[in-house]
Amino acid sequence: MSKIFKSDLGFRLSIGVPLLIIAAGAWYLSVYSLQTSSSMSMDSSMASIPIATMASMFSSPNAGIVFGFLIVWLVGMVAMMFPAMIPVMSFYSRLTNKGGEEGKPSRLVGSTIFLVGYLFTYGLLGFGLFAAVYLAFQLSLLLPWLSSLSVTAVAIVLFITGIWQLTPLKEKSLAKCVSPMGFFLVHFKKGSLGAFRMGAEHGFYCVGCCWLYMLVMLAVAAMSLLSMALLSGLIVVEKAFVGKSSWFKWLTAGIFFSLAGFAVAFPSYLALF
Repeated sequence: MSKIFKSDLGFRLSIGVPLLIIAAGAWYLSVYSLQTSSSMSMDSSMASIPIATMASMFSSPNAGIVFGFLIVWLVGMVAMMFPAMIPVMSFYSRLTNKGGEEGKPSRLVGSTIFLVGYLFTYGLLGFGLFAAVYLAFQLSLLLPWLSSLSVTAVAIVLFITGIWQLTPLKEKSLAKCVSPMGFFLVHFKKGSLGAFRMGAEHGFYCVGCCWLYMLVMLAVAAMSLLSMALLSGLIVVEKAFVGKSSWFKWLTAGIFFSLAGFAVAFPSYLALF
């Protein structure tokens, strides 16, 4: 068994290189889409808050606008999350390569379906976050005085993110994300539908681990390239290198607590993000 799953550089490269190429393409598309959206700024008392630059993306709940947002969102998720998925996809591809069962999807098809299931879960997260931000914008239009609390809202999101880093639920979700063998021992399913379900289930644990990172990226930094790059780096380090290390969760919690204090003390600098 250990020989089957022994690390093989050539095999990992055959999985990792395509994922990195796809992620690089997604980064390129993210640069283009975010440069386009940032050219439409919002003239209001929220102008110093980065999310205000994306106000046009939350102007209406009609299908076209929601679909456009989800496309931008999923491209961003591909750019940020696919590098961290290399260990999981390497393990899954080796499983399907050695499985030998009749009617199983090919390694390429199975891996693609797995990733579709994974992105499906992040699409649900994006839809939920869109609804939350849309409602926040609508409330600010109905009750203009809420705009004066925008900096406070940013600080609260950052502070809650710091708290989340220290919770048992965060640790349990992360444990499922960083242990491919443990995940597949429990959740392995055969066939194309099984590949989709495994991808969605793994995505569920990853969302449980990272959903507040994504809320920070969207509601605090308006999916800026800087925020995407920094959070992508944090996710890769967390999932691929340090895992559940106590020092790392306290370090990241401290960073988010500090950012919350910075937002309150120096709100004019929020636009830098």
